[in-house]
Amino acid sequence: MSKLSKEKKQHLLLVIVGTLAILAACGYIFIKGGYDKLSLLEQKKAAAREKLDQMQTATKRAKEIEKIFTDSQQSLAEKEAGMATGDLYSWMFTSLRRFQRGYKIEIPQISPVVSGDVVLFPKFPYKQATVSLGGSAHYHELGRFIADFENAFPYMRISNLTLDLNASPTSGDYEKLAFKMEITSLIKPG
Repeated sequence: MSKLSKEKKQHLLLVIVGTLAILAACGYIFIKGGYDKLSLLEQKKAAAREKLDQMQTATKRAKEIEKIFTDSQQSLAEKEAGMATGDLYSWMFTSLRRFQRGYKIEIPQISPVVSGDVVLFPKFPYKQATVSLGGSAHYHELGRFIADFENAFPYMRISNLTLDLNASPTSGDYEKLAFKMEITSLIKPG
C-alpha cells in the first residue's frame, strides 16, 4: 500500500468505501426484507398457534357440550310432552274433563278448537290452539279450579274470563255464577 501513489490510494479507498456502501445498501434492502418476512411469518405462526389452542380447547369441551346438548334435548322433549298433540279438540276435551273431576264445576259448553300462530310472541316456533267454554260454578270453586288448572298445565292459559250471575238458576243454584273463558294451549310441533 505504501508503494501506491496518493491518487491510487484515494481511488482504492473510494472503491472500498463504495463497496461497503453498496454492501450495506444491499444488506439493508435484502436482509431487512427477509427480517420483515420473518416477522410476518412469526405473526402468522402466533395466530395459527392461538387458533390451534382454541380448537384444542373446543375439542376438550366437545363431550361437555354434547352432554349439555343431549340434556337440553331431553328437557325440551319432557316439556313438550305436556303440549297438545294430534286431534286438538279431543286432546283438550279429554284433558279438561280429566282435570275437572275433582271440582264442583259444570262445563256444558265447549266450542270447536281454533288453531294458529301464537299471537303473544312474533316468530314463536310453536302454534297455539284455543277453545272457548262456558259453564257455572260457585265463586270459590271456580277460583280454585282456575288456579289449580294453570299450575297443572304450564303450557295452557285461561284468558278472557267473564263472570255473570246465573241467568236461569234452579233450586239451590242461586249462589252459582255463570262463566265464559278461553283456554289457549301450545301445540307440540310435528
